[in-house]
Amino acid sequence: SEQIESVEQFRSRARAWIETNLGPAQGWDMSQHCDSDEEELKAVARDRALQRKIYDGGFAGICFPKEYGGQGLTPEHNRAFNEELAGREYPSRFAVPTFSPCASTLLEFATAEQNAAHLPAILKGEEVWVQLLSEPGGGSDVAGITTGAVRKGDDWILNGSKVWTSRAWWADWGIILARTNWDVPKHQGMTVFLVPLRAPGVEIQ
Repeated sequence: SEQIESVEQFRSRARAWIETNLGPAQGWDMSQHCDSDEEELKAVARDRALQRKIYDGGFAGICFPKEYGGQGLTPEHNRAFNEELAGREYPSRFAVPTFSPCASTLLEFATAEQNAAHLPAILKGEEVWVQLLSEPGGGSDVAGITTGAVRKGDDWILNGSKVWTSRAWWADWGIILARTNWDVPKHQGMTVFLVPLRAPGVEIQ
């Protein structure tokens, strides 16, 4: 069977790569505050490029399976990389919610076909994801959602509104919760869909 690189060897390799390839941390890495939409789009483009650089360096998706573009290593390897990353620039806008919880949710519940389509793209910085959960007037009562999804042939038609979806205006995909069965108790009958945010009929305000 294939030998897994020791955490110590991995840490040493990661340290050398980080020192060579990543500059010092920027203020916006932590605060993610930008003074204008234009500045935010520049920061997003920079984060996408940084994520691609990490991917090309062989350090993206440290705990993700190799078949989806990850490294197939352990949480200890991931922790070592994060420790070496301290004080360095990194693509902070990918951490939440793209990787956690969106990519983690895909990894656990999506089909192999969906994961093959999206996880490598996420690891390469090509897809930023958001969560579409809360609704106007719904607050934190997730089970009270009224966004509905109706089957029409091979397609699903979704109708409804979501709120508090940070970053939706520049993100690529969303995990959306919709009601597919109105005849069961409200905490049942819900389905998660993967929605391209640039699809016709999606309006972002």
